[in-house]
Amino acid sequence: MIPYNYNSPDTAKYVKRTWGKHCNVLLFVSGDIDGELEPYVPVINSTDTWTLVQQGLMQAYLFYADQIDWFLRVEPSSFVVLENLRYMIHKRKYQPSQPIYFGYELENIVTHESFVHHHSGYVISREALRRYTMASKDPENKECTHWEGYVEGLDIHRCLRFANVTVAESRDEFEHETFLPVTMDYQFLNGYDTIPWLRKLSYHKRTEKTVPISSRAICFLVEYPPEMYDYYYFVYRLKIFGTPVRNSIDFRP
Repeated sequence: MIPYNYNSPDTAKYVKRTWGKHCNVLLFVSGDIDGELEPYVPVINSTDTWTLVQQGLMQAYLFYADQIDWFLRVEPSSFVVLENLRYMIHKRKYQPSQPIYFGYELENIVTHESFVHHHSGYVISREALRRYTMASKDPENKECTHWEGYVEGLDIHRCLRFANVTVAESRDEFEHETFLPVTMDYQFLNGYDTIPWLRKLSYHKRTEKTVPISSRAICFLVEYPPEMYDYYYFVYRLKIFGTPVRNSIDFRP
């Protein structure tokens, strides 16, 4: 599921033309209509991203709960390797009936609990989304009252925690991150030095200069959206001599 504001449909189009082909269902959420970005959830008169996401999650559960086990929410500037996500879920033996969600973990400086950084993308199980939807519909439930303009990661965690949904591990067996919180230029050049808030607020504290990236990374932030074509080529098209050819069933064009 990808939210996009009325003034940036071109960014979301790169998703549909590249890695979005590998999704079982690709859903866009916006206050504007775009002929290419279908299907989409219309959220009238709203440019607040968190409002778009909140409405999109509820609509996703309403229309796709009987079809989809896992719901992925990412930015329109994200590039996702879906095969690595499916592999991680399989290897960790996560089940859609578990009330869990996962992504890059930050620390709440007040409660010291972990919550998921929404900009890096996150995955919600079907059961977790069911609980979130039911709790959000309850007018008496103050923990799940939607506040426009609030920080999405904190606001959704507040509701999910009330619904007894927990943060699950998203790192690999070497404790390397699979959901990247910064763009790759920051990652490989200066790392934490140029983004000190990330070192301070990351739930899993590190001593390295940069965020340790898993060799089976899942979600990347792309600074210049047309670069998704480059990512798609290197991930799905490039053939390295001496290595097995990628299976055309698993790696669809």
